[in-house]
Amino acid sequence: MDKEFIKLFNLYKNDVYRLVFSYVANYSDADDITQAVFIKLYKNINKFDDKLSVKKWLAKVSINECKSFFLSSWYKKIKPLTNQDDIALENKEDNILNVILKLPRKYRLVIYCYCYYYEEYKIKEIATILKMNENTVKTNLKRAKEMIKKYLKEEEE
Repeated sequence: MDKEFIKLFNLYKNDVYRLVFSYVANYSDADDITQAVFIKLYKNINKFDDKLSVKKWLAKVSINECKSFFLSSWYKKIKPLTNQDDIALENKEDNILNVILKLPRKYRLVIYCYCYYYEEYKIKEIATILKMNENTVKTNLKRAKEMIKKYLKEEEE
């Protein structure tokens, strides 16, 4: 079991972290949530038949952990140390990440978190993971692309 967990952890740790970070836009919170996701994987590792189901499960659990984080009483009482603008300044070398972080969360999630470009999920798979209608996913993707183009043009000028 431990060997299988380590294998899955090494295979998916970056994907989970990117997904979580794009949702919470804070390094420390992303670290904590990613850890919680992998603790859940460790506890449930015997329930999976194939790697594809693990990947989708990790995406769903990551999203749910992020949602739970924002609903927690701890989060409601704290004032985040960094915001999206601070993160954008820290990551100047990654222009696309900066642009994605400027998007509203619902668009950011579809573009980045739901791995449309990074994992190449199909619209139907994204809709399943996000528990959204396929047309909503398509609309959010279209709007996110338009916003990205707008931000990139503004940065060029």
